[in-house]
Amino acid sequence: MPRSFTVASANLHAGIDGWGRPFDAVGGCMSLGADILLIQENWRPEGGASIAEAIAEGMGASYLETTYATGRRGHPMPGASDKWLSKKGFIGHDHSLYFDSVKPLAPKLAARTHYRDAEPGSWGTAIVTRFPILRSEVIDLPYLRRDRSHRRPLIAELDVDGVVVTVFCVHMSHLTYGSPLHFKAFNELLEQRGAHSEATIIGGDMNNWGWPLVAQVRHLRRAVRQRTWPAWRPHSQLDHLLVSDAVVVDAASAGPDLGSDHLPVVATVHLDSNRPHRPSNP
Repeated sequence: MPRSFTVASANLHAGIDGWGRPFDAVGGCMSLGADILLIQENWRPEGGASIAEAIAEGMGASYLETTYATGRRGHPMPGASDKWLSKKGFIGHDHSLYFDSVKPLAPKLAARTHYRDAEPGSWGTAIVTRFPILRSEVIDLPYLRRDRSHRRPLIAELDVDGVVVTVFCVHMSHLTYGSPLHFKAFNELLEQRGAHSEATIIGGDMNNWGWPLVAQVRHLRRAVRQRTWPAWRPHSQLDHLLVSDAVVVDAASAGPDLGSDHLPVVATVHLDSNRPHRPSNP
C-alpha cells in the first residue's frame, strides 16, 4: 500500500473565543499530527507573525496564506463567563472579531471601546504542509454584498512521493448571504481543472451541511461525516474534507476541541495505486 499521510482542516477563529480570550491555536493544531493542515480564520497581527506562520515554524513545514479581510481582534472582555460567547454576543454578532475593510461596522459596534482598543490585523486562510509546494494560486470568488469579506480559495499543488496532489483550502460564505453563487463558481473551477480525475483534496469551513455540499461540489466525496459546530455541543457539520476517487480514506473523524467554536476534521489517506496519477517530475 502507498504511504499514508494525514490531512486536517481547522477553523481557528483567529485564536480567540467570543470574549477575546486567547487559546493555544498553535499547539492545538500541531497536536493533530497533520502533514497537510488547512486553516480558516487565520490571524496575522499588523507587523507580526500569523498563526499559520507559527504553526509552520513549529512543524518545520512550509506555508501559504491569503487575506479575506482586515480588521481588529478584541482583547479579553472583563466579566467573561465560562461560556464560549455571551448570549448578547450571539444576538449582536459580536464575536470579538471586527472586519471593516469591505463594509463599515454597525455604528454601535464601531463606537465600542472593545473595538477601538482591539489589535489590528488581517484574517484569512492558510495551508501548512510538510510536502514540497510545486505551485500555488489564489482565486477570487464573486463578491456577495452581505458578506464582510472576499472569499478566495487557496490552491496548492504538492509533491507527495512523486505525485501531484492538488489541495484547496476554502472558507465559504453563509447560505443567507448567497453562497450557492460561490459554490456554482467553485464547481465550475473544479471541472475546468479536472479535479475529479486527479488526486484532489478540498478542505475548509463550508458553512454548509453534507448533503447540499456534495450536491454542489460534484464528483468528490466526503471523508468525514461527523458534527463539528458548535464545538461545545455540535449539532451540525460545517467543516469538511472532500476527496476525489484517486484518494483513499483510511480513517477520518472530527478532532478534539482546540478552543474555537468549530471542531477540526482529520483524515488519514493514501493515493490509489490502481489509478493513473500526474507525476510531479514528468
